[in-house]
Amino acid sequence: MDLLLYDAFMALNVRKVDVARYVADCLRREDSPRASELAMQYGVTLSHLSRTFHARHGVTLSEFIKRLQVRRAEMLLRNTKLDTTHVGYRCGFGTRRSFFRTYRRFKGDSPRRSSRR
Repeated sequence: MDLLLYDAFMALNVRKVDVARYVADCLRREDSPRASELAMQYGVTLSHLSRTFHARHGVTLSEFIKRLQVRRAEMLLRNTKLDTTHVGYRCGFGTRRSFFRTYRRFKGDSPRRSSRR
């Protein structure tokens, strides 16, 4: 990628704090955060937003969003009496299975075991 193209590519200012704010707003509404919706807010394509975010922050956009969802789930599991299924839905996971799989990938353990600690 030549320097001029790189400058145009990086001109999109995607800050982690803005993405975190978007995810927090989604989770407050108990809605699934979507990278495609975020791209629309920035007025760019999803692939452009994803490439830019990864180039700036060293982590993919979807991975960053999932980390925030899992972090929120971990907090709910430890501080509420909600069962794991409801925690998953409240954190924007569409199915119980996707919640368990994602949680295990990031935390190395099942959400059920985390809620007992």
